[in-house]
Amino acid sequence: MKNMTEKTKPPSFNDLFSTWEANTLAELSASTHRRYRAVFGRFVSWFTQMEQRPPTLDDLHPITLVGYRGMLQETDATSTVNTHLSALRTWCEWLTQQGFLDANPALRLKLAGRTEDPAPSALEPKQVNALLRAAQQTRYPLRNNAVLQMMIQTGIRIGECASLQWGDVEMSERKGVVRIRAGKGNKTRTVPLNQSARQAVAEYAALRLEVDSTVKTVAAAWRNVNDPSPLWKSERDNPLSLREISRMIQHIIQQCASLGQVSADATAHSLRHTFATRYLIRHPGDLVGLARLLGHRSIHTTQIYVQPTAEEMARRVSQIDLNAYAQ
Repeated sequence: MKNMTEKTKPPSFNDLFSTWEANTLAELSASTHRRYRAVFGRFVSWFTQMEQRPPTLDDLHPITLVGYRGMLQETDATSTVNTHLSALRTWCEWLTQQGFLDANPALRLKLAGRTEDPAPSALEPKQVNALLRAAQQTRYPLRNNAVLQMMIQTGIRIGECASLQWGDVEMSERKGVVRIRAGKGNKTRTVPLNQSARQAVAEYAALRLEVDSTVKTVAAAWRNVNDPSPLWKSERDNPLSLREISRMIQHIIQQCASLGQVSADATAHSLRHTFATRYLIRHPGDLVGLARLLGHRSIHTTQIYVQPTAEEMARRVSQIDLNAYAQ
């Protein structure tokens, strides 16, 4: 019986990588193996930090790989990002060929573009409102609305949102903060919670705390809770994973896109872009403050939000006085 158990036990990530390495020693150089080992180690470290557990084969999903690419693009040069993506594509292809995966999750994983992009597209207020309305129509409206409001009103990354614990939120009737314990570079930061975020979180938490859903009442009860467990839970009281939150948000976006309320290209990361864009509209030029809120290591990363979007550039070109058909 023991041998049967050992045979059916799925191989670990480390075992799979060691097997891949042994099978490709004759084909790839020593420097390539070192580079792949570094990519593998960083990917595993990133996933473990975000999900609070090591990855398994089931976690090699397009959503996971796109999330990893997004993280790299915020901190690394394009050449470094593409080195990681190429290594992951090669490894996923080998896993598929060897039968460890039924389908290659990296088949459509695109490399990062090398041209300078305009500012990321942000959602308009009416589009944000459409997403929030759609969240109210889901099976778990209080939780899903709270997740969306937390991301829209603070600009935190989806992985940071998924990792929140009850103890990471502090609030009173008039103010509040959310503590990001492990942002990029393992740096801790705090982000203020505005009234919309506090109210949404209060309505979600009130059921568990068994109190009235006003911010004042929930905040008073929250101070007596010493709970390190994950903030976001499923209907079965299990922690919501990064993948589950990603799917929930994408489902809401797709619903709104089918009604023409938002672009079908919108993603969970659009919520972060929206926060950054609206912040700079209200506080022009405050890149230092925005970088601190977003958890950027360098202000150069934040500067993308002061560049015009593709739509803004098109409008500006149309308004040039040499345009005979300008409106």
